[in-house]
Amino acid sequence: MPSLAAILRAFAIVLASTCLSALPGHAQTGTPVTVTANAPIIKAYREILSRFDGDPLKVTPDLPPGRYDRTAVEMVIVVRALRLGGLDRPIAFVKASNARRAVEEVLCGNAVMTGQQLDASVLNDWQDIKDLYLSDPVTPVSEFHKLFYCLPENKKVLAARSVEELNRAGRGIIGTVWENDRRILNDMGITNLTQAPTFPSLIKMILAGRADWIPMEASNQPGMERIMEGRRFVPVPGIRFSLIESRHFMVSRSAPDGEEIFTALQKGLRQLRRQGFIRAMLDATGFHETDRLGWQTLNRDAVDRCRARSSSAK
Repeated sequence: MPSLAAILRAFAIVLASTCLSALPGHAQTGTPVTVTANAPIIKAYREILSRFDGDPLKVTPDLPPGRYDRTAVEMVIVVRALRLGGLDRPIAFVKASNARRAVEEVLCGNAVMTGQQLDASVLNDWQDIKDLYLSDPVTPVSEFHKLFYCLPENKKVLAARSVEELNRAGRGIIGTVWENDRRILNDMGITNLTQAPTFPSLIKMILAGRADWIPMEASNQPGMERIMEGRRFVPVPGIRFSLIESRHFMVSRSAPDGEEIFTALQKGLRQLRRQGFIRAMLDATGFHETDRLGWQTLNRDAVDRCRARSSSAK
């Protein structure tokens, strides 16, 4: 007899599928494709679809400035790719609070794929990347950048232009599962760094004066500003760092329909890449804005070494 937890999860999946299918333009039938996402991503994704008659194939990059971030548009990319790849099934969300939890849900069989692009560093030591299909890179090696965000009154951090100046200006903070951020920042020479378990707690630590800056992707708001926990945050001008690793959507190899879903995803992603849709949607979130502005990458040496290794391996 199935456990109460299993029954509740199955009910949640059916409910999520029903909610999505109820949007105009969605009349898919069949077993839902279970995809990981947190509550804000699900809400933003549904809001985006509502602007385009509920149809992911009608979505364009003409989104309101500052309203949606990368993870919401990545969900659009996933669903659109599946449709273009020939998989016209409803989507059901499995809630996951962070990237590591999302991978755990896929590996344990509660979801068939992640709803956002991730790198291999999100796996725990006991998890095997061979248990997952990795899509073609959504963001290629070295092209995923983060900025240093702080409160606008933190003049010491805002004046920093190097790793040494950042270390002297104040303490950075990252999530406990942001393993790639931690490793890259440490390799760069960042020594003044702390951690917290959830995103709201990261921001609250800064507001309480226990940390000074947080690495985040550029937003598409004016000046790439962000509003977090009701407060305005601004990026340190002119500097950024690369997370170096390529990023992918991840699909379970053990799921009965994992191979079918992965095949459809790959087919659709290749179409979207040729059409320029992936780049345009990410551009709409501000993701590539610092490329256009020519900001300095503080770990450029590491990026160049990685590119050289990739070239020699081909």
